[in-house]
Amino acid sequence: MSRSGRDERDQAAEPPQLGGMPLSPGRSGGAASTDGNQEPSRNCPNQKPISQPQARSIPFPEREQPAALSRSRDIVFVRNRRYRVSSAERELMTQVGKFGTIAVQDLARQYYPCAADKLRRDLLHLKSQKLVRQWRVMAGKGQEKLLVLVLTKEGRHLVQQQCRTDGAQQFYAGFVRPREVAHDAAIYRMYQAEAAQIEKRGGTIKRVVLECELMKNLYRSLAKARDLSALEYTRRQAEVAADNRLKVVDGKIPRPDLRIEYETAEGKLAKVDLELATEHYRGGLAAGKLKAGFKVYADRASALRLNASLTYGRVWSYEGPELITPILAL
Repeated sequence: MSRSGRDERDQAAEPPQLGGMPLSPGRSGGAASTDGNQEPSRNCPNQKPISQPQARSIPFPEREQPAALSRSRDIVFVRNRRYRVSSAERELMTQVGKFGTIAVQDLARQYYPCAADKLRRDLLHLKSQKLVRQWRVMAGKGQEKLLVLVLTKEGRHLVQQQCRTDGAQQFYAGFVRPREVAHDAAIYRMYQAEAAQIEKRGGTIKRVVLECELMKNLYRSLAKARDLSALEYTRRQAEVAADNRLKVVDGKIPRPDLRIEYETAEGKLAKVDLELATEHYRGGLAAGKLKAGFKVYADRASALRLNASLTYGRVWSYEGPELITPILAL
């Protein structure tokens, strides 16, 4: 999503910046969770507790662990270069390529449970072949160290060749948004929470789409509409939003951090747009994302604060047309 207040007409004329910037901590977007519960008053035993807006807590989902992949390494040639990669290492690279940046601890939790030594060996082997890079960034208010992974250009070429997809799934090398590394790394954690719900309903995930891909599609279409009259531009803006299965909210097209496209248990194609809120979010911004139809996740402390802001401290209500779903807590 865009954090800038600039008009879309101005942004449409500029190509999206997807890399090449110096790495900096930027906004903190780590997945550290703070408990926001409070003890009831002990001074007034007969007083009824005041209802507080609740954050639906979504712990890191216990998705079905992937079937054990082969650890024997095969020789593969990519652009006349020889690599040795196992099925387990290939899957690790595929996940990193889809999301651009993933925290090492999240990959360990999903693909290497109780096998830290295997993850360490796989990472050393991939790094020795210059297929992945590991970075240490500062995340959260406490500026905790977070280890993240990205693909190199060689790693992306290998994944693209080995996946044999129809090209619909995009893969990334390097940092997609260098100033928001910690936030983007936490998107994978949000994905795991939502993917668990989709699979629980019998759905099958087909691909994921990052904000930068949606942004590129939107601005490519809107760039040609910059010189239209206000009325014609508004009409064209609505058409472009609909083509990308998005909405116009307050004159702009909000973009989700992540879109998951999947097939339902009934065989129908569906999608869900996800937004990862940070401690910098305010109620108005979160309300706009909910109005756009996004499912919004946040760490527990931020979810409690945003839900309180959206409901003015009252119990969550489902009556409002815009506030259909509360902020979900990771």
